Amino acid sequence: MTDQNLDAGELGSSRNPQDNRRDLILAIDLGSSSVRASAYHLNGTRLEGTTGFRNTQQTAEGTFDPHILTILTEEVIDDCLARVREMNGSMRFIGVAWTAFAMSWLGVDHAGQPVTPVYTYADALSGHFADSLRQELSNQGLLEDTWQRTGTPIHTAYAPAQLLRLAAEEPDLVQTVACWQTLAACLLARWRGRPHAPMSNSEVGWTGLLNRRTMSWDEALVSRVGLDPGHLPPVHDYANSTVGLAEPWASKWPELAHTPFFLAVGDGVGANIGSGCSDNTRIALTIGTTGAIRVVLPNDPQNLEPGPDKPDVQQTPAGLWSYPIDSKRWLVGGSLTDGGSLYSWLHEKLAVEDTTALLARAAEIPPDAHGLTILPFLRGERAPGWATEAALTISGISPATTAAHLVRAAFEAVALRFRLIYDRLRPLLPPGAEVVASGGALQDNPLWRQILADALQVPVHLVNVDEATSRGAAILALQALGLQQPPDPPTIHTAMPDREAGAAYTQALQRQQELYDRVIIGA
Repeated sequence: MTDQNLDAGELGSSRNPQDNRRDLILAIDLGSSSVRASAYHLNGTRLEGTTGFRNTQQTAEGTFDPHILTILTEEVIDDCLARVREMNGSMRFIGVAWTAFAMSWLGVDHAGQPVTPVYTYADALSGHFADSLRQELSNQGLLEDTWQRTGTPIHTAYAPAQLLRLAAEEPDLVQTVACWQTLAACLLARWRGRPHAPMSNSEVGWTGLLNRRTMSWDEALVSRVGLDPGHLPPVHDYANSTVGLAEPWASKWPELAHTPFFLAVGDGVGANIGSGCSDNTRIALTIGTTGAIRVVLPNDPQNLEPGPDKPDVQQTPAGLWSYPIDSKRWLVGGSLTDGGSLYSWLHEKLAVEDTTALLARAAEIPPDAHGLTILPFLRGERAPGWATEAALTISGISPATTAAHLVRAAFEAVALRFRLIYDRLRPLLPPGAEVVASGGALQDNPLWRQILADALQVPVHLVNVDEATSRGAAILALQALGLQQPPDPPTIHTAMPDREAGAAYTQALQRQQELYDRVIIGA
């Protein structure tokens, strides 16, 4: 097996400009609802007809079977490569890029075989341990420093609470773990014939165990949750790549045998970069199964040198998170555990037969005119409140309530949670910063886009991009290779805010917060 580490400069200079073969990037997207692999041209467009796709299935506890995900991922790569081989023309892959749902976290044994499920952001078991750790840190006056140091809250969506639960409830399982990995790192190690692989600082950030000041594992938190530092892999920028596949993958995927594999980044990074939101002039708002609103910032807080009264890393706004993209860039924002999943759940429970008619009826309802207040926490709350025991709450149902009322109210409820996050991001944004929308739940849903524009009181621009997350992975590979970055995708529709609707949603947000205080906070 060829085994080399290459930096970006070596990768860029190794390409022969006289070679007239068409160069491609292979982008692997490990999503929470599907896995896929696609070939991309160097101009950032997807090579039509090359995407391999498989649906995935989470357990009720918020975990995945790593063996099934391994099979599905290898199948989509098989599919993609087979489709490229069938096309006319000489093509070669010059890089393999990854995004992965954040977080995806599992333990492997000394041989690199998974011995635990894949634990995720949707954990449904560690709420008590998150609450206890949060209270412990608060009592010691360390909670805010821990949040700023790691960029993440103490919550079930992150590894600390999950590791505490495993140590308390499944100690024998923990004893079998020789190394903790993300799903992408586990797969990369498998294909390279190694027991484990490095993790990108992007993926480590999403575990909640990264020290943002040192860009390494946070020693204090690792020790507090009882994790053996020897069971953690090295942390690198995503652009730190390796070349070389073990058998049988070198023979099965000969196109990739000498191609650099970059480290995976979180899917939110891919969505931002892929939709053209690569600095703080464009904010990415994505709704797929989950939802998020995020902005890219330089790792250069106010151009200040560290000092007693100066931040040494970009401060994380209250209630939000901050993850590295690499050592030069942060991704700051907040996520909702339920975005499109809430609509999908309603669609199923209401037994909708004519979706088009239902959405049309929902669009006819004036803003906040349904009498409903919803806390859209089907699978718990993340930003900005991070309540571990939050549950879906619908208040105001009456005999006059219709399916259209419920659907519209659900769209509005999610938009109001985005408003809370957006308000916290505003101080980081320059005047005129644009909100750019993407994601499967918004692509063909003009009603939801308009509700978002009205709730945020800013234009919401839908961009013409297919698979923004996957495209973002390909663009990050191009950046690591030192190649030209493609232009931003064009806007195909803009939802303009309505002032009267905005006033209605301001009142609706106040009502939602009052319900939140009563039901979640207990005030």
